[in-house]
Amino acid sequence: MPNTNTRNLHELSADIAAVVRDVVATGADAVITDDGTEVAVIMSMADYDRLHLYAELADAARPGYAGATEFRAMSISEMLDVLGVHPTVDRGLRG
Repeated sequence: MPNTNTRNLHELSADIAAVVRDVVATGADAVITDDGTEVAVIMSMADYDRLHLYAELADAARPGYAGATEFRAMSISEMLDVLGVHPTVDRGLRG
């Protein structure tokens, strides 16, 4: 994943403010790991808003979405597949 920093969960509490400031300043996501497993991401509000916009567009494009009463949770990777977005491709979207 381009523009990503990886941080260990056990060390995060000591420098969370610096991590968040770095994400805001650089636009680089911070992937949080727990014993080597990726468990969370800290991202800028602009990226968060963009992700939710894509999710809403993907939902709206799904067959049967209009008037649907049941919804299925979708993982980020499924969402990216539906949108045709490949996370390894740098699209230069960061402000």
